Amino acid sequence: MITPDDLALMTEEEKVEFIRTTAESSEWQECFEPLYVRLMDDESPRVREEAIAALWDIAEPRHIEMLIEKARRDPSVEVRAKAVSVLGIFIYEAVVNYDLDQSQYLAVRNFLLGLANDPDQDLLIRRMAIEALSFDTDEEVQSLIAWAYEQESVEMRMSALFAMGRSRSARWHDIILAEMESDERRLRLEAINAAGEAEIQEATPRLRVLTRHPDAEIRVAAIWALGRIRGPGALETLEMCAQSPDEEVRRAALDALDEYYGASEHEDEEFDDTEDDEE
Repeated sequence: MITPDDLALMTEEEKVEFIRTTAESSEWQECFEPLYVRLMDDESPRVREEAIAALWDIAEPRHIEMLIEKARRDPSVEVRAKAVSVLGIFIYEAVVNYDLDQSQYLAVRNFLLGLANDPDQDLLIRRMAIEALSFDTDEEVQSLIAWAYEQESVEMRMSALFAMGRSRSARWHDIILAEMESDERRLRLEAINAAGEAEIQEATPRLRVLTRHPDAEIRVAAIWALGRIRGPGALETLEMCAQSPDEEVRRAALDALDEYYGASEHEDEEFDDTEDDEE
């Protein structure tokens, strides 16, 4: 087991590799939480950013104060932005899982709203605040997403599309579908991912076509989205992609098929539970 003394002897690259490797191991990740917290104060901004990112899957209410402090005070804008982004897990826990104290939820929400609405904040900070808030379907947050989409900045519009997908609100479906045809590649990619995140069934025919797009990143994004949406013909397309000579496409399709079947099994279990309750 690595100790704090071991960390002190590591290079920047070794620390980053340690965080990334352990963060991928969900079985043991919580064991390393004290080390992630320690590395949040490392002299390297890159290490601090990775350590903060590692908290997403194991975030606890006790982390809220330290993440807010990092978002306020860290000298690196990238580190501050990562802390803002990770605070989004507490919005998710509050509004989706109903698993966060109301006062803690409001503290995070109000902090993020303050950042998102502050014109003096760096653009990246404002973007991450909007994305972090987007699990919340409250009208104030949805209006903020609409504002972001109306901005000239492509980066801000990208965050708006990301937030639209994450919010899963039907009010954004037409915009997402339209942006899947955008001439701006970055917006197009965000729209494809948003369609998958929001599970927009109407996107399925276009996504099936995009799995043959010459742009590799667009192909992979479309494959991922099909695995999430599971619309008509999605399974057949994914099975064809799984036979592709292109290794990246093949790997993406196999992952998407796992997502497809995993979601189907989950729905079957919920259906069986419902039938048992009715009996």
